[in-house]
Amino acid sequence: MCSINPESISALQKKFAAETKENDTKCLEDCLFSFSEYAAAIYELEVYLLMKGSEADPDDRERLEKKRTNAHESVIGSLEMLNGYCGHYDISPVYPGTLSRKYPFRVEIADAALAYYYDILKNRFR
Repeated sequence: MCSINPESISALQKKFAAETKENDTKCLEDCLFSFSEYAAAIYELEVYLLMKGSEADPDDRERLEKKRTNAHESVIGSLEMLNGYCGHYDISPVYPGTLSRKYPFRVEIADAALAYYYDILKNRFR
């Protein structure tokens, strides 16, 4: 399984800061926030299903599934954008794996984004 390359993210941040590219810095931040938004969408769906069980409303479940899927698509798009920046600046890709919306690649992408998000939480400043 491929993983998110934190060194590439750091290299992009430093490049944008050095060139005072505020819009690109904001874009980088938004791309990284897509990981937490995806995690939150998964969590919201799973808690809903846990609490409602067999009484889950099909429309609510579908709405939450769609929210999760849209957040997943956002992660894939974010990684495409970040890898594009990396290519432009001759930096190793943020995600070196296959960026595809097809199975099994989308699952690998999701796992990588969630692992990166978890690492951020695990290693947070205390």
